[in-house]
Amino acid sequence: MDRSWMNARRISEEYEKGVSVFLQYVKENAKSVNGTYLCPCVRCVNQIRQDLGSLHDHLFMFGIMRTYIVWTWHGEVLDKPTTSQGTNYVDKWMSDHLEDMIRDVGEDNFGRANLYDSLINDSEQPLYPGCSNFTRLSATLKFFSLKARNGWTDKSFTELLEMLKEMLPENNTLPIRNYEAKLYMLVPMIAICT
Repeated sequence: MDRSWMNARRISEEYEKGVSVFLQYVKENAKSVNGTYLCPCVRCVNQIRQDLGSLHDHLFMFGIMRTYIVWTWHGEVLDKPTTSQGTNYVDKWMSDHLEDMIRDVGEDNFGRANLYDSLINDSEQPLYPGCSNFTRLSATLKFFSLKARNGWTDKSFTELLEMLKEMLPENNTLPIRNYEAKLYMLVPMIAICT
């Protein structure tokens, strides 16, 4: 799906059409909670729920987060990568979007957050010794996609992670708490606030 509209001016016809396509995608794919969805505007950063009308308004007033190119919080499913595919995907994504991320976060904050090094490290680290299907990053992102699509609470997600941590082989790198897993999604936002 074309996401070039996300970088267009908010008063352009391209942006307007893109927002319409995005909202239709949300209606068809995202799990609603009492008619609300996570808002990907720069102000709400997928942390605050809004109805579709407010989503529309926020996307025009504040703009969409330009780094939100995989709509996992709105029902987009990531393909299951192998370790090498996951690493290649993250490397390509990071190289394609590194300048945008630095610009959005600010060069000083980006450096303090060590986001790039952390993501690269986690994209290369197998979920457990000998695992060739998942890296720490790919497994965490896959679980977060499930959490978002199914509306799991933070508590139920933490319980699932704790159980999986016990079930997986020793020395696995799966995060054990929702908070730890959420840091993957929040590092750029934390950097913005510091």
